[in-house]
Amino acid sequence: MYLIFLIILIIFSIIHINFINRNNIKKLKRLSLFWSILILFFYIILLLIFSEFSQFQFSLNLNWFKIYSTYIYWGGIIFSVDGISIFFIGLSIILIPICYLISWESIEKFNKEFLIFLLLILIILIGVFTTLDILIFYILFEATLIPMFLLIGIWGSREEKVKAAFYFFFYTLIGSLLMLISIFKLYTIIGSTNFQVLINIEIPSYLQFWFFIGFTISLGVKIPMIPAHIWLPQAHVEAPLSGSVLLAGILLKLGGYGFIRFIFPLFPIASEYFSPLIILISIIAIIYGGLTTCRQNDMKRLIAYSSVSHMGLVTLSIFTHSIEGLFASIIMMIAHGLISSGLFMSSGILYVRHHSRIIKYFKGLTTIMPILSSITLILILSNIGFPLTFNFIAEFFSILAAFNYSWIVGFISCIGSLIATIYAFYFYNRLYFGTLNSYLFKPREITYFEFCSFIPLIILTLLLGIYPNYLLKFILISSYLNISL
Repeated sequence: MYLIFLIILIIFSIIHINFINRNNIKKLKRLSLFWSILILFFYIILLLIFSEFSQFQFSLNLNWFKIYSTYIYWGGIIFSVDGISIFFIGLSIILIPICYLISWESIEKFNKEFLIFLLLILIILIGVFTTLDILIFYILFEATLIPMFLLIGIWGSREEKVKAAFYFFFYTLIGSLLMLISIFKLYTIIGSTNFQVLINIEIPSYLQFWFFIGFTISLGVKIPMIPAHIWLPQAHVEAPLSGSVLLAGILLKLGGYGFIRFIFPLFPIASEYFSPLIILISIIAIIYGGLTTCRQNDMKRLIAYSSVSHMGLVTLSIFTHSIEGLFASIIMMIAHGLISSGLFMSSGILYVRHHSRIIKYFKGLTTIMPILSSITLILILSNIGFPLTFNFIAEFFSILAAFNYSWIVGFISCIGSLIATIYAFYFYNRLYFGTLNSYLFKPREITYFEFCSFIPLIILTLLLGIYPNYLLKFILISSYLNISL
């Protein structure tokens, strides 16, 4: 009941916005912000009534196709919320009003369509994080491509935006075909694509290997894992600011969520067998991503490559096959969604004012933009895992899981964290310290709307860094992790 009401609320908001005159831009923006905040308040109510002693809650059963009184999907299509998905849904909902605030003045064309597309992405994301049917997961997983493709191609900031949009679309689409083939094969063997049915059936080990490869390649492109990461920097550089926030904040997490939700419980033998290979690829991603980040001159490209490094830490944590690793991967994805979004917002604000993302162009911004420099410093400290920030909790569990798996893996993870500290401070030092560059123009501090967009990210980062137990108990008790381990 609660879940369907949330979806209806978003659909109603889209319909309401659609009936507003497109020329009344101020009303469109204010109405969209109002609806996004109302959706956020309803989510808070869901979070308050969410029980920590129950696994799947707010369930919604839809009997889709029916053939001779037998449902194609045993038990119907089930949408439900547990201790993992509840926080990914929250991250998706929080980012929407932030995208509205940060794009308040930067979007100049097709404002109405832009505002509606963000809400459409939210509906799809809620479906992805609540479905317990792997076919519906695949459909919604692919459905996120369409609005993001249009966001990059239409509202992108530079001339190569169409090329970047096609990079994003075809890399993810083609990579996901192997998962679709695996789903078809699963259905022909078992006769169902429902997760609760599949988890109770032991799949032969030789089939698990092929299914694991198909799912891993598809989800690995989305994370993205090396070497399928080429589309990410290009998409980030050309995407509008809100597109980068959504891409880094939540869309990259679909791959990691798919690993935890489906691959771990359904293909345990294959997951254990291939874990050394995935950990090796993850280690390469951590080091390669960190070193490549150090040599970037474009702000957005730098943050994008840092995401490759952080997502490598996520996959490494998942495949250590430990409760600490699963904690680390979930926390890291949520923390990265908050911090990386904030860093993209900070670079986007500078681009709007100075029409350049080249780091060498900037210097001494602290003297003219002290508020933005202070906010960016908090985000930089959070990004490197400074104590009392949420990233510190994530990296602590991640490195702990890595050392429990192998001291060599743990040592390399520590090197990756050291490299992250180097490029983060080097990046901040080049932008904000030193003598002010005389070529800078429009030395304007951040606006009220831009300042408000940072507040929830910083508050959540610090609050969850100081008291992470609230999130951890839900992940442990109300999810199936303790069962699958």
